[in-house]
Amino acid sequence: MNLNWSNYPNFERIEFECNCGCGRADMDPAFMQRIQKMRNYVGPMKITSGFRCENHSEEKKKIRGGAHSIGHAADIQYSSARQLAAMLGVAENWGFKGIGVSGSFLHLDDDHPYLDRSNCIAWGY
Repeated sequence: MNLNWSNYPNFERIEFECNCGCGRADMDPAFMQRIQKMRNYVGPMKITSGFRCENHSEEKKKIRGGAHSIGHAADIQYSSARQLAAMLGVAENWGFKGIGVSGSFLHLDDDHPYLDRSNCIAWGY
């Protein structure tokens, strides 16, 4: 996927590259618009995982690829409880369908290749 990264001025392609070494960053443009909107709202965000190809260690554990494998997910390290609360406060309204919270990062996705996500689903790690 050939994404115009200049449309997302607060992010760089490298932040979303698969860390298996393939260098792919096949992110969905609509997903990236949502992430940019969130960045404009909450301030700086560190992306810890974006696109994951079929050779990524986490994707290899799955029977079928997840939202990361189609460019519809990112994991974001939050810097404070206030930032996490701000992101959670707008995530569902801005079209994120999967919201996972751990002690150090927030997973957001807006699509999943094999789950019915007509409603928002949230979980903890």
